[in-house]
Amino acid sequence: MPKFAFSDRGHFFGVIAVCVFLASCANAQPAPPSDFSRLVDLSAARLEISRQVALTKWDSGFPVADPPGDPREQQVIAAAAAEAAKRGVSPELAGAFFADQIEASKLIQIALMTSWRRAGEAPTEPRADLSGQLRPALDRLRPMFIEELKATQRLRESPECRSRLANATADLARIRHMTPLFVVALDRGLARVCGD
Repeated sequence: MPKFAFSDRGHFFGVIAVCVFLASCANAQPAPPSDFSRLVDLSAARLEISRQVALTKWDSGFPVADPPGDPREQQVIAAAAAEAAKRGVSPELAGAFFADQIEASKLIQIALMTSWRRAGEAPTEPRADLSGQLRPALDRLRPMFIEELKATQRLRESPECRSRLANATADLARIRHMTPLFVVALDRGLARVCGD
């Protein structure tokens, strides 16, 4: 499996390799209902793309938050809710989940761009196009997320949900050598996976 680079040495081409790998697994058997590993893995992939988004916004001078009146975030959430409904997943759950994923992305972008300002520079590495490459890559993750929300329904509703999700997140963080920032963002993106 491709290794994520959850540090300032990450590269766009590694992100593309991850997305290609995940897309190649889209038709594979979904994870068993006791396993959050794929959902956590997809969330981690989305965060690494968010790192690349931060680099493009750094170069362009764009703010992390979309400008007032920009419908992008609401379009992402609405598209997820509509697709979830077609697949038998609660549109409310999907909307909340994708809102949390967006907030996790912002957390990554804000923290990284702030650290680069303190350093006086951003990492020197290949850049990707925000609208032509990165946003489509994020959009391609949507059906995979929804499939995992469906596959993990029983576990999400079980009393063991929070502990199993925490363990799956900790396992991935350890295997991928994720920085504390990415671990916190991963937790933020998965905050409402388990029902109370």
